[in-house]
Amino acid sequence: MNLDPEKLEFYEKKYERNPVEDASKLLSNKWTLHILRDLFLGKSHFNEFKKNRKTIDNKSLARCLKTMENNGLIRKENDVNDPKKTEYFLTNKGKSLNKVFYELLLFAIDNDTENQYYTENNKKELKEIYREILKI
Repeated sequence: MNLDPEKLEFYEKKYERNPVEDASKLLSNKWTLHILRDLFLGKSHFNEFKKNRKTIDNKSLARCLKTMENNGLIRKENDVNDPKKTEYFLTNKGKSLNKVFYELLLFAIDNDTENQYYTENNKKELKEIYREILKI
């Protein structure tokens, strides 16, 4: 498909914002996709996000969670009886990333053509599990 250069220039001027860039900014932090995955899997506590991630420190995780909250992907709830007990939940905006997240999973699985990381059976199973988890 060849795009008419004049038409393309018109649309670039008309829509100065780049929607792909806008979306990528929401996901650009190193830990955002990891935290999203955890949230989709039902995790909701700070220490659960740190588990099995030896390279993330408290400050980086707190900053990422705050950014995700500011971007409207998650909401933070504090327990009124225990201020130290905080939980994080996906917002509707965060939940709407389920298809994007699934497509990233498919990209990784389908491009493991030599079965370096996943067997064919693992691939099938992961696709089914994540379809259920992500409600697709």
